[in-house]
Amino acid sequence: MTPEQVLACAIDIGEQLLINGAEAWRVEDTIRRLSKAYGMKQVHVFSMTSMIMATVETPDGHWESQSRRVLRYGIDMTRLDALNSLSRSICREQYDYATVREKFDAARAGKRYSWPVQCLVGALIGASFTVFFGGSLRDACAACLVGAIIRALVFLLDRPQIMPMFSNTLTSFLAGLACIAVCSTGLGRNLDAIMIGSIMLLIPGVILTNSFRDFISGDMMTGLLHFMEAMLIALCVAGGFAAAILATGGQL
Repeated sequence: MTPEQVLACAIDIGEQLLINGAEAWRVEDTIRRLSKAYGMKQVHVFSMTSMIMATVETPDGHWESQSRRVLRYGIDMTRLDALNSLSRSICREQYDYATVREKFDAARAGKRYSWPVQCLVGALIGASFTVFFGGSLRDACAACLVGAIIRALVFLLDRPQIMPMFSNTLTSFLAGLACIAVCSTGLGRNLDAIMIGSIMLLIPGVILTNSFRDFISGDMMTGLLHFMEAMLIALCVAGGFAAAILATGGQL
């Protein structure tokens, strides 16, 4: 591959890693290893939550630079695993450009879980946490319904044109109304346990964990950005549920 193709492939893989929830240091390390595998003398990479920039020195002494702007990202462990496996395979086998693009497109096109599956998992998680926080079996059944509603809302509102903070607040508000509704109709009894169990579906645990991993690895800027993002999401979630309680007085 030419140096331009090497850098383009490396940044494309790094971009997809970032989009699917990888830490900044993992993105930088992957781009660095891929570039070194194809003979680049020096590799300088900078990655944060919304930007990747890389500059390499080619074997003949020239410098090449490319960058990527990442506008939206989420968490997809299946794709992360596929991309990690691909990057290791490329470093080991040193494929030609056409093969790299083919394998990269296959890894990027991996199927996501359908919304019915996501709703089912959301229902199980909501029910489990409701029981964990002191709810009864009856409350768990009510939380199943609320959890499914939350996952359906997250799936429907996951659109580039919708601001994440707005979607988190709206989802939390509607979830709060759903919790109050199931208790008002008699399906559930312990509103506190149902609400806490439902909130757990929206807690930004992975983002917060990644922020601490970034801090530990010395990437203070990315860690701070992830930490602030997690705090803002938590504030939106709390605000949405609080608005639902204030709007209804805790009952419908």
